[in-house]
Amino acid sequence: MEKKKVQKLCGKRMPILLAAALLGSIGLAGCQNKAAQENQQAYRQLGINKLGEGSYEEAAEAFQKALDQSEAVVGEMEIDICYYKATAQYKAGDTKGALATCKALMDYDKENYKAYFLRGCIYLREEDRERTMKDYRKAFETSGNDFSLYVSAYENLKNAGWDSEAQEVLESAGKLKADKPEEHRELGRIYLLQEDYDSARKELDKAINEKDVKALLYMAQVYEGEGDTAQANALYESYISQNNSDVSTLAAMGDAKMQEGKYKEALGFYQQALTVENLPNEQQLRRNEIIACEQMLDFEAAREKMVAYRKDFPEDKDAEREYIFLQTR
Repeated sequence: MEKKKVQKLCGKRMPILLAAALLGSIGLAGCQNKAAQENQQAYRQLGINKLGEGSYEEAAEAFQKALDQSEAVVGEMEIDICYYKATAQYKAGDTKGALATCKALMDYDKENYKAYFLRGCIYLREEDRERTMKDYRKAFETSGNDFSLYVSAYENLKNAGWDSEAQEVLESAGKLKADKPEEHRELGRIYLLQEDYDSARKELDKAINEKDVKALLYMAQVYEGEGDTAQANALYESYISQNNSDVSTLAAMGDAKMQEGKYKEALGFYQQALTVENLPNEQQLRRNEIIACEQMLDFEAAREKMVAYRKDFPEDKDAEREYIFLQTR
């Protein structure tokens, strides 16, 4: 019993060379003390915050410092941090480092679908179609019914202009079986992306009948796609009233409304998101809030918000130039 407890506390140990590859440093194998655990969690959170701010190099450094607390013991926390580190390296443009971190994760766990997916994203940036699709397919194979993974791959490929590969991903996702409410919701989303509104509605209805609130969001998009703006707006309002702390969705909706030129609605979404505490992406949301005000020609509000923004985020040099512009309006 005591042996199991020790193993649970220490996590799974690895061969020392692989530990070095994953952690970036070699320490004595043993359980972390309380101080090391607290430091690790603090550095991990700092890294996540920096990712949200777009400070990718600083994020990668924070994640490495978190890993340095591990004392060559690798458990679920260290694997999680390594994935974040690879993401930060990738976004910072450190392709070589990100690929090395992904490989270490795969060497440790051949079924780590997140590592395969991230490496596929890196190969996509390198415009290596064969390796991109090979890793994406491997990620799908090992992830189970993770519809969101298919959607992310589709969006990445579509944005890269790889239409045939993007369509292949949607077709593969459409063959998955949905049993749970969230699976019906995500399958409905897949049909929505294919503009198969009848099939999307059937799947989303199943999710909504099981009280899946997020399905309301996609059903709103079905009505929007069919040109029924009134019904779409009613569903958007219903979704937000029931789920007003979903920051990522609120931000995405704000971005969508900005693209449509509906700046007042976009501003409402951004401001709703900003009411949530401990935002990981507060800086970006506040910049978007200012841009929405500018697009509405409400330059006085934009100036006031920019003054507060510059005080809280002095490292943003672009904001200085924009503030000078606002002073002339």
